[in-house]
Amino acid sequence: MDFSIPRIRLRPPPGKVAFDYAMITLGAALMALSYDLFLVPHRIAPGGAAGLATILHHLFRFPVGTAIFLINVPLFVWGIREFGRRFGLRTIYAVFVTSFLTDFLQAALHLTAATDNTLLAAVYGAVLLGVGLGLAFRHQATTGGSDIVAQIIAKYTNATPGMGIMAVDFVIIALAGLTFGKVDLALYGFMALYVSVRILDFILEGWSYNKAAYIISDRWREIRAEVVEGMGRGGTVWAGKGFHQGAERMVIFCVVGRRELSQLRETVRMLDPKAFMVVTDAKEVLGLGFTPWSSVAKG
Repeated sequence: MDFSIPRIRLRPPPGKVAFDYAMITLGAALMALSYDLFLVPHRIAPGGAAGLATILHHLFRFPVGTAIFLINVPLFVWGIREFGRRFGLRTIYAVFVTSFLTDFLQAALHLTAATDNTLLAAVYGAVLLGVGLGLAFRHQATTGGSDIVAQIIAKYTNATPGMGIMAVDFVIIALAGLTFGKVDLALYGFMALYVSVRILDFILEGWSYNKAAYIISDRWREIRAEVVEGMGRGGTVWAGKGFHQGAERMVIFCVVGRRELSQLRETVRMLDPKAFMVVTDAKEVLGLGFTPWSSVAKG
């Protein structure tokens, strides 16, 4: 079977690009409000660059947004050296707008804590943060920080990116608790991290971490090239027959992470609007690129 077909450089229509950036901007604004109104005033570190920025703000009165941006600069350089151009313009835009709005809204509106109750601040701050992250990820941007570090950890170890993110965020939240001398603040930080991740999962098509996709298309070669080269994912191609006319059709099967589903969906839509695609939850995925077999308990 011939797989030798070059990857097609997809160019989404300008309207779609404008809508994506508008949603990323909205997500950045929600994240900025979560920091300014809930998390930072109560010294709740949500992990990632924002968690480190919260620590720096309360120790040295350093602007939170500026700290988020400066922390991400060396991480971007590191990520580009490790992975090339995987970290694109949308991620840089998302980080910059989030950083800018965090400081701008604070300076322009003189925002103060929306509540004196630390528990409520942790919950509502996490909800806003999760929605903001979900909008950014859904429109193919990331927020840098622990995402980049986690992918680098995954590259050199058997850890999955998800495990890497949890490990990095755990260290940052624990550091915040030690810095502020209050175990309660670390516990609130862990709770905020959990709630924001659950909200993020819900926005990105359900609670499952991975999605399995079956794609039937006459342009299966182009789709395969984009999945392999554009997304760095593998899969399987097999021949099938249609029910009505018995015509042979090629079927692509692949598994992607929840953050990659919107990219896969958009890829198929742009390459073949007549394609047939079925997406299901993949509750457990073992093997290269997902949960390593070495981490599975024997028995």
